[in-house]
Amino acid sequence: MNRILAKRMKENIYYQYDSSQLPEISLADTAVIEPPYIHKRRMPLEYIIYLVRQGEMFLLEDGVRYHLTPGDFLILDPDKIHVGERATHCEYHYIHFHQKSIKKNKMTNEQTTAIILRKRTQSMQSDSCTLSGQERVSLSLLALPKYMHLSDTSSYSEILQKINDGITCQKNRMEGYYNLCACQILEMMILVSRQFVTSLAQEKTGVVGSYRKIYDLLDYLNNCYREPISGVLIEEQLGGNFDYLNRIFRQTTGKTIFQYLTEVRISHAKELLGTTSLKISQVSEKVGFSDESYFSKVFKKMTGMTPMNYMKSR
Repeated sequence: MNRILAKRMKENIYYQYDSSQLPEISLADTAVIEPPYIHKRRMPLEYIIYLVRQGEMFLLEDGVRYHLTPGDFLILDPDKIHVGERATHCEYHYIHFHQKSIKKNKMTNEQTTAIILRKRTQSMQSDSCTLSGQERVSLSLLALPKYMHLSDTSSYSEILQKINDGITCQKNRMEGYYNLCACQILEMMILVSRQFVTSLAQEKTGVVGSYRKIYDLLDYLNNCYREPISGVLIEEQLGGNFDYLNRIFRQTTGKTIFQYLTEVRISHAKELLGTTSLKISQVSEKVGFSDESYFSKVFKKMTGMTPMNYMKSR
């Protein structure tokens, strides 16, 4: 808390970033500063991302002091002067980029949490097969924090890997390097945005583990949908009471666990019916239904067509 000026405690600054557009990367690399050298004073005229690896950095930007330590992520504004305030050892990654549609937002913590968590819920309730153009635009918007400490170890490692991959692309100059670097940095931004939203959710609920269980459950359902899945099996795989898991899952996604599982199975069934020559009985079995007639009934209820008619329409 004491690492950022007190006025920042009551507000959240984040950037709305359209992930359907690649960032225009001008520089991406690693830097090491040693005393007596200090970060120079400048107005960058482009966005800059810093991610500290080792040591510490003392920066002043627009009247706000940042004391950055390993795992700290910071976005510097193009039209604000920033300057180093103390000579220290610091190793950090930097990414300079442009993006025309990026929008800076400053709100109270409560406003930020409400808006961003609504986006998370919309995303988790969406179906990629039926998304409208407007929904795709809405779901492509990321929330990038002005400042954040990346505390989740696995996410932090993944974020570092994406940055290192982007830097490697930038350096090797092989064909397509510019867009490949931008893709790696965009993936990093998505991971940072997800961790930011998850941290807001955990602060709101006060239950750190509940969202982790939801993500583990989503991963389990999407990877094991072919298998027979029951409430007892879910309890064994995830740990905890099924009714509790079902309740927090529904609060987050708007669907029960088995409603979501059925949607996953039918989505894969549509893909198989439209792209393979498998029989309906084979498709039914491959997506986790033990009874072909029940599969056909559920398929028609969810798509408005029988599996046979759907197959013929493709």
